[in-house]
Amino acid sequence: MSLWSKNYTIITIGTIISAIGGVGINFAIGVLVYNQTQSTLLTALFSAVVMIPNILFPLFIGPTIDRFSRKNIIVRSDMLMGLVFLIIAYVTRNGYFNYSMYMLLGFVLSTNGVIYGIAYESLFPELIPEKMMQQGYAISSLIYPLVNTIMLPIAAIVFENYGPSAIFLIEGVLLVIASLFERYIDVDEAQIKRFKEAPQKLKVMIMDGFEYLKHERGLLAIFTFFFFLMMAGEGLNVLLYPFFENHPTLTITQFAYLSSFITAGRLVGGIWHYVFKVKTHQRFMVAAFVYFSLNVLNGILLLVPYPVMLALQVIMGILSINSFNIRMSSVQSYVPSEKRGRVNGVYHILTATGMIIGRLVAGALGEFLPYPTIVMGFSSIGLMAFFVIILGQATHVKAIYNRKV
Repeated sequence: MSLWSKNYTIITIGTIISAIGGVGINFAIGVLVYNQTQSTLLTALFSAVVMIPNILFPLFIGPTIDRFSRKNIIVRSDMLMGLVFLIIAYVTRNGYFNYSMYMLLGFVLSTNGVIYGIAYESLFPELIPEKMMQQGYAISSLIYPLVNTIMLPIAAIVFENYGPSAIFLIEGVLLVIASLFERYIDVDEAQIKRFKEAPQKLKVMIMDGFEYLKHERGLLAIFTFFFFLMMAGEGLNVLLYPFFENHPTLTITQFAYLSSFITAGRLVGGIWHYVFKVKTHQRFMVAAFVYFSLNVLNGILLLVPYPVMLALQVIMGILSINSFNIRMSSVQSYVPSEKRGRVNGVYHILTATGMIIGRLVAGALGEFLPYPTIVMGFSSIGLMAFFVIILGQATHVKAIYNRKV
């Protein structure tokens, strides 16, 4: 059986098109806000505020998505945001910048990202041919690193020569094109029929996600650990650009290279997962090694010479794709389709909360503490979470990870 069915091919093409513009947007907004404010605190505050929808909305969006067509939600989400970006491109064509406006834009983008993300995660397993979960997610994990590697330098050139409005225009056009591709997905969304046959009130559906997790100790352990892992990761991410900006010898060009090296590592990891299937009984062991190593390498990244930083970025890229592939293929195939939106919503709430805490605390501490010290502190918390949660609940986590997918 081939992985490249009609549905899988269409969703992959749509994701690639969307990702091309997304790289430019993330680069443009992140650099623009810091350059205009010159403050790690304001940059971290911006990042934290735009993450708020990831805490507030998944609780309601997850159950809602389980009641309707996930395909239609994805198509309309891309089309709507495409139109929004075209409007923003027009408004900012003369270089207009307003911190509050960009924060509002980030909030809208984040809200749409929650809707799109939960719908996409819930629909994507239905588009992968049976018994090809690892390969399907391996290709999915390749898209953003590959696009990042190719498009980040191009985005920097466009940003420098034409400003953020050009990037907004490109993203708007690309999202409209992506939505047109995604319209041709042909999938039987059985959860809609099941809901119509046995309808539930929204309040009941919201609580059902938490009730399901209460009885799934393995899932609960995985989700809780990722709260801490994301918190530690964002503590590093929010300080990485200011670290290079304020370093006596390192440059912004070197920062761009550093970003490219981690995407190169993700490419290698994604290809490896596509070619070689991790043996069922080894999946938990590989995941545990990855979780431990990521925390250690994150903690020392700002303490080593630049060439070693590049090498560590490649290694972390490979490890992060292993983490993504094993978790997604295991969890999404384990959770029943009719509950996937609700459960994914809870996961988004936990990880978004961790990311906001990581960004705010790291940004605030960055005003008066050395960046490497802050990053080491976050990584220490991540390591403790690994030993207490993942190893402490190893039997239950193995029951989810060590399965044929």
